[in-house]
Amino acid sequence: MQVFRRGKAVSRKYWIRWLTILICYTVFALVLLFLFYLDGPDALYKNYGPPDWRFFDIAHNIIKCTVVYYFLIFWIFLPIVRLRELKTIFFKLFQLLLFFALLTRYEYFIVFQTKNSAAQRQHLTFYDYMFWELGIGITISLISLLTAIVIEVRAKAKRQRELEKSKVMAELAAIKYQINPHFLFNCLSFIYTKAVGKNDEVASAVNLLSEIMRYALGKEEDQQGLVLLSTEIDHMKNVIQMNQMRFNDDLKIRFHENVDNLNVRIPPLVLITLVENAFKHGDLSDKDHPLYIKMEAAKGRLCFLIRNKKKKGLKELSSGIGLVNVRQRLQLIYGARHSFQVREDQQYYVAELTLTYKNDQMHNR
Repeated sequence: MQVFRRGKAVSRKYWIRWLTILICYTVFALVLLFLFYLDGPDALYKNYGPPDWRFFDIAHNIIKCTVVYYFLIFWIFLPIVRLRELKTIFFKLFQLLLFFALLTRYEYFIVFQTKNSAAQRQHLTFYDYMFWELGIGITISLISLLTAIVIEVRAKAKRQRELEKSKVMAELAAIKYQINPHFLFNCLSFIYTKAVGKNDEVASAVNLLSEIMRYALGKEEDQQGLVLLSTEIDHMKNVIQMNQMRFNDDLKIRFHENVDNLNVRIPPLVLITLVENAFKHGDLSDKDHPLYIKMEAAKGRLCFLIRNKKKKGLKELSSGIGLVNVRQRLQLIYGARHSFQVREDQQYYVAELTLTYKNDQMHNR
């Protein structure tokens, strides 16, 4: 049901885009038609042909320009404005040149080779046509680019408002439900002091638990609610170590790490949620099918993959709130600069996260 509603919402978004451009250009075309009408029958004939041909010509131009503007705004310029990656810019510019080449060839056929062609009515030469195409191409490209910038600025402002609202709600929930952290840490410190020298395993577990709770309470976050990647990784290793203690080091885990910059800042507890889900729902006792965690961060891109064998028998109840929260936070913070996919079959569960970070998410310690 959730997938259906999401697909329906996406379909509605695309229809709204098409309809908005169609209405805007239809109004523009009708205004242009009215101006030519005021200019007299000769202007109408030169631009739209004989009366029995005009409806087709107007409808053709409206549909064509709707497609052109939609493609330029949402397929070319919006990805460039949102991602601002050199590779994306070059690829989209190549698509733009190819698109204009095909469009120019198509319009050449319409203008020069159709019945009652515009070239015959307006006495156009090939050079006149190319000059006109170049001017129109530059104009609609600039209009499309400005429109894409406006759309992205408004979307970014909306995401920022939603992120601030989400953060406030999370802070209120934390205040409402969490126990006094000072009391908690004082108790853990007391237990740790009593256990040191008498039971080092208990002391170590208490110390790990204290670090995990400190991180979960947001002690490492900056003003934007982000943490260093190094801190998130350390916390993830603490969670893994704590679970190994619980199961007498019998858990089968493979952890691959290749990070060239630990100073990147990311949302806290995103990676942890995926790891904890694997401990909760996975079978981690099979040495032939261990829990596999892969972390790579290089060249402005972070990739995180986790795969676990599914637990057989009775499953622990789960509301799925954790993954929903992860998706919402990633969408609010990264938007189109991230990809989060969950795949599963009868045996395995795989979660894969890829995100692109900018220079403003770097931090020099």
